[in-house]
Amino acid sequence: MNSEISKQFYHSKILVVAKIFSLLVCLFSFNACLLNPIVQCILFPEKDPSRNSLFALWALLSNSNSVVELNRTWAGVYKGDSLQLEAQYYLYGNKTDTVFQWTSSNESVATVSPTGLVQSIGNGKIIITATTADGKASATSAITVYSGYLYVSLDDMSTVGFLTMNHTTGALTSFATYSTGAGTGPTGIGVDPFGKFLFTGNFYSGTISQFLINQTTGALTSNTPSFLTDEASPRNLVITPDGKYLYLASEGTSAIRAFSINANGTLTFIASYSTDIGHSQIQISRNGNFIFYMGTLVTEMTSYRINYANGTLSHASTSPSFPNDGSGHVSTHPNGNYIYVSSVPAVTIFSFDENTGNMSFVDSVFHGLSINSTAIHPSGLFYYLLHINEGIISCYTVDPKSGKISYSSNVTGYTPGNLRFMVIDPTGRFAYAADINAANLLQFSINQTTGALTFLGNVNPGGNPWNLTFL
Repeated sequence: MNSEISKQFYHSKILVVAKIFSLLVCLFSFNACLLNPIVQCILFPEKDPSRNSLFALWALLSNSNSVVELNRTWAGVYKGDSLQLEAQYYLYGNKTDTVFQWTSSNESVATVSPTGLVQSIGNGKIIITATTADGKASATSAITVYSGYLYVSLDDMSTVGFLTMNHTTGALTSFATYSTGAGTGPTGIGVDPFGKFLFTGNFYSGTISQFLINQTTGALTSNTPSFLTDEASPRNLVITPDGKYLYLASEGTSAIRAFSINANGTLTFIASYSTDIGHSQIQISRNGNFIFYMGTLVTEMTSYRINYANGTLSHASTSPSFPNDGSGHVSTHPNGNYIYVSSVPAVTIFSFDENTGNMSFVDSVFHGLSINSTAIHPSGLFYYLLHINEGIISCYTVDPKSGKISYSSNVTGYTPGNLRFMVIDPTGRFAYAADINAANLLQFSINQTTGALTFLGNVNPGGNPWNLTFL
């Protein structure tokens, strides 16, 4: 009898323990569930008024499984030519039929038909968007409409060289040179995004030359007035994507100088921002909202936010420090997420927050050579370094997801001290580099798989080339 009672008591204890354990599991699961953001969104919609319905939550979850893929996520289109974009819609991994709505961010640059046919009209950079009929997903393609014009600052000649590119072979033909007038020693050069105006920063005279670009032929004529006195020994310059503002790096005043670009292509001075740095490098973010600035022997880079209401700048952030024993160059990744600072002796990679301007360290890659400039392929897959003292151009492959780079190949044999700047055409098929003392532009084709450069020959632009810009 006692044995039977003991057994019943033992089983009762087991049941009690089991119930307590189950209760604890339920409480833990309930608390964990409450901490789930999705459950909180359902139970407490007042915490986020923008998602105050189960329908909104369902739409959010549904959209995460909706994907649009385009046959081209970027492209360079020769002005007047067209490009057929194709889109595919995948819903929960399954290809789904839909009618896409196609839109262009600027129809004065290119239009897009209901079937995705892009027709280029004028110079510029735009975004083509394909959106599904149910509105759940979209995808974009970055399109650059180009004319195949290359403009070169000819430093010793105080002129601008104008060349045209055969958009099939990539071969350049020297067309003309244009005097910078009262401007001597042009180094920095740039065109507005819509191809109407050209500017040179003239280092020795401390002036900025102003040109008008013929929209049909690409020929230059001096604007009125032909130059602006800047008193600043300007180096390089950048222009905002909307063509409203110009910023230049001033060696003479150790400053960034800001200008508005008027409707007639003349400049109006806005303000000067002291950097306490002399010889310097300036660059602009891909979204056009920030200016990056670094100088010789400086081991950090500063970002400045652009106020688009008036063109003024305000300090945004300062990067982590990096090794630098000489002048360097800054490039930005086409996806806008990474900045490449090439200095001596390494390339430092920063991730970039396009909302705040903050920069965070990603990686440092040693190269141990000199640096004058860099260039990044429009696909974002290849990165090039011009080693001025060694006469070498190096190619690195880029992982767009992490931003990290790996050495791939190089081209050698150029006279030490000659290599200056390099540009890549918007299709990503050809590259051109300034070989200053040899008075040549080096022409290359680009392997679209490896990024390797193949030499195509020299062309004389009419003088000693320093810097280049492509339209």
